[in-house]
Amino acid sequence: MNIELILIAVLFGIIGFSASYYLNGYLYVAFKNNKMYDPIVSRSSHKEKATRSGGMALFFTFCVCYGFGKAIYSMSVDLYALIAFIFIALTGMADDFFSIKYREKFFLQVFAAIVLLQSGIYIDSFHGIFGINEIPEWASYAVSIFVFIVIVNAFNLIDGIDGLAALLSVKFFILIGGLIAVTSTEMNLVVPSIVGAITGFLFFNFNPSRKVFLGDTGALLLGSVIAFFIFYILDNDSYIITDPLISRPLLVILLIIYPLADTLRASLIRMYKGQSPFLADRVHLHHRLIDKGMSHWGASTIILVMSISVVILGFIISSFFSLTACCFIILLYLTLLYYLFFN
Repeated sequence: MNIELILIAVLFGIIGFSASYYLNGYLYVAFKNNKMYDPIVSRSSHKEKATRSGGMALFFTFCVCYGFGKAIYSMSVDLYALIAFIFIALTGMADDFFSIKYREKFFLQVFAAIVLLQSGIYIDSFHGIFGINEIPEWASYAVSIFVFIVIVNAFNLIDGIDGLAALLSVKFFILIGGLIAVTSTEMNLVVPSIVGAITGFLFFNFNPSRKVFLGDTGALLLGSVIAFFIFYILDNDSYIITDPLISRPLLVILLIIYPLADTLRASLIRMYKGQSPFLADRVHLHHRLIDKGMSHWGASTIILVMSISVVILGFIISSFFSLTACCFIILLYLTLLYYLFFN
């Protein structure tokens, strides 16, 4: 990466942070003046007043960064992707303000996924998993919609304590930024803008006197953008990964291991109890850390470090073992982490 690309990345990281910090502060005051606080219920992990304005601030920050990119560097982002992100953000806003039913939210998410697929970026190959490479177009659409729904809701479900969804998202985008072959101006603008925007939000999320939450708006928006990057990684025609030694499916699993593992575990527990897998409760792993007396910052940091350690382990062992063996070793490591920290 040359010095010009580095300067562009830094510039848009600063723009993302500055816009997010200002908008979070402005919207916090607006929500506070209208007494629009997040309700504190039995499953809540917080006791102080907080607003759900963080997601709206992120959404408007992304709009600001896109405007700068369009004006300064003629940045182009696929129209269908933009429409999908706007639609999913509006879905989150509707849920934050009016608490829409899960079935309605589910169908709105499916619609957003269908729109996103019109960008031409979707999962069209299993890259050797189960001996399968390219898959038919109808199967590509079905798999991509399923993966989109899983990822979006996984990031929404882990947004139960301060900083967790945001920190794991920052980890995702930083690792993606370090791994992808940055061959377009768009990539140099998008990744640092997102990291800067989330960092600006975190200054308020961890501030007890001016606490701000992502809300469904932020969690669904981040999840949808991450899902799009996952599609980009697994798309056969994508140049985002150029190293033939990197297994794309393994990379995807490593990057979002905690949201996937925690959501799967929580859903299985609920179904075992005869409950809906979508029930809102306190069975998530981060809740276990909070119930042990750990602070939100401490719990989020521990999970972040664990998540990074899984990525490092995965890259180390992938040089020596097959994909199946890597998955087995990672499963053993996750089991060890569970009994050390969560049991």
